[in-house]
Amino acid sequence: MTKNFLTSQTTIFIFDSGLGGITIYNYIKNIFLNINFIYLLDNKYFPYGNKSKNFILQRLIKILQKISLYHDISLVIIACNTASITSLPELKKYFSFPIIGVTPVIDLAIRKTNNKVIGFLATNTTLQNYKIQNKINLLKKKYIIKIISSPKLVFLAEQKLLGYEIILSEIKKIFFSWYKLKIFPDTIILGCTHFSLIINELKIVFPKNIIFLDAKQYIIYKFKQIIQYNKNLSDTKKNIVYYTKINRNISKIKNIFLKMNFHIFKKLET
Repeated sequence: MTKNFLTSQTTIFIFDSGLGGITIYNYIKNIFLNINFIYLLDNKYFPYGNKSKNFILQRLIKILQKISLYHDISLVIIACNTASITSLPELKKYFSFPIIGVTPVIDLAIRKTNNKVIGFLATNTTLQNYKIQNKINLLKKKYIIKIISSPKLVFLAEQKLLGYEIILSEIKKIFFSWYKLKIFPDTIILGCTHFSLIINELKIVFPKNIIFLDAKQYIIYKFKQIIQYNKNLSDTKKNIVYYTKINRNISKIKNIFLKMNFHIFKKLET
């Protein structure tokens, strides 16, 4: 892929249904300085986990069309496994700017596991994707793959970031079936960006020395392929947050982003 040699400030658009994409933002901004970030949380339809493939695709097209009217986007990051799995190949047909997404790192888990028991946490829509299903079925000959889809885990992760107390016993209940296994997974795929927000809690309720895997490093790899990063650009950044619904948590959401150097907040009418 040809790199994009930019003459102006690089602007990265990060999209998620909620706050899970913050894990991607934090990872990128700590590696690449002097980049403009635009973050959109589609809280009007949070979470995406049980939405249809067609709904998610049409929603993404609508949002990206609108955002691209107002901003010159260098790269779009779909920081949502569900949206990436269901829509990414089709979405690229509609836009000229590069679009990358996060997907479950199943191949990496295979390389990392020692006991050949892999845990896979993802949304229902992600797990029902035919490519994911085919991959899992092929791997079942050599590996034990224990799947858990829990909308509640997504909500708990979001609630933690919003400052609400998270009760560990509530997380542990979600994994009740795993505690009955003869061999506990030694490698766990975090197939939703929200799950990285509660990784410390997962480490407490799970046995020690488990490897947790997500797609952050893949995003950096793709970023370097596409963007010609110029560290000498001005450090005057213009970070913007868009949201799609005003709700009881909007002030808390704004405070979260203020602490991350976002100072412009706008409601996107969609």
